Amino acid sequence: MGESDTELDTHGTLKLSRLSLPRMPLMRIVVLLICGVFFWTTRAGAYPESHPPFPAGKSTPYPTLTAEAVLGYAAEVPFEEGLIRISTSPEREKVGRVTEVLVNGQLIFDTATANPDFYFQVGSRVFYSDLTGDHRKDILILSYPGANGLGAWIEMADLLIAKADGTYKHTSFEAFAAGPEDFIDVNGDGRYKMLWVNYYFEGDHSYWVYRVVEIGDDGLRLNDQLIPGFPKIIWFTEKPNDQPSQRLTGAQREDLIRQSTAKWQGSNQ
Repeated sequence: MGESDTELDTHGTLKLSRLSLPRMPLMRIVVLLICGVFFWTTRAGAYPESHPPFPAGKSTPYPTLTAEAVLGYAAEVPFEEGLIRISTSPEREKVGRVTEVLVNGQLIFDTATANPDFYFQVGSRVFYSDLTGDHRKDILILSYPGANGLGAWIEMADLLIAKADGTYKHTSFEAFAAGPEDFIDVNGDGRYKMLWVNYYFEGDHSYWVYRVVEIGDDGLRLNDQLIPGFPKIIWFTEKPNDQPSQRLTGAQREDLIRQSTAKWQGSNQ
């Protein structure tokens, strides 16, 4: 506590004449700020894994996608049917940013036209696998902006579904901590469904809302009826939590689902 000088006024009342507060050294302030940022970013990194839609510590009740990771750090990366062209930043030599995808010599994706408002990303991941059970391999591109905290997990996903006529159906959407593990084979028929998640505010708390997305040759659509118990809403707690929230009223639950649906419709192109 700081020290103060006091004196009595003419009426005998105690009067505060000077208050000196302790000064915090600049170095201590800097250290506290660095620790605060470190705590936020590292704790945020654990959030998606700590609030899963299925019981933690157990394997997912459905088979997950096995996908070939095809992105490297060379300027051009060949894969089975085509070529991925990437660029690297001089400041980030180990980060590849997808610029174009060609299949059989045909340009099927380029960042200049796919979703130009988002493509300030610092890196990309590319996966190559059959998602629809038609024996044609599809391409998933995940691009991230390199932000901090929860923002570091927000990605733009570009899904290229191979069609029978040799063309690709391109759909882009905003994803959160996405990866091949989010694609699950519910019926064992090789036709994968996608778990799509984001977080929202309701009342005084935040919640993870998990949705089920159906994948078809004509694109993607929400279809929660494909997996029992969805949409699934998990309370965003500091400790790990995998239980559907019981804190919500029916109206609050419906509002969260409406928020989630609106976000999907707004980002799905």
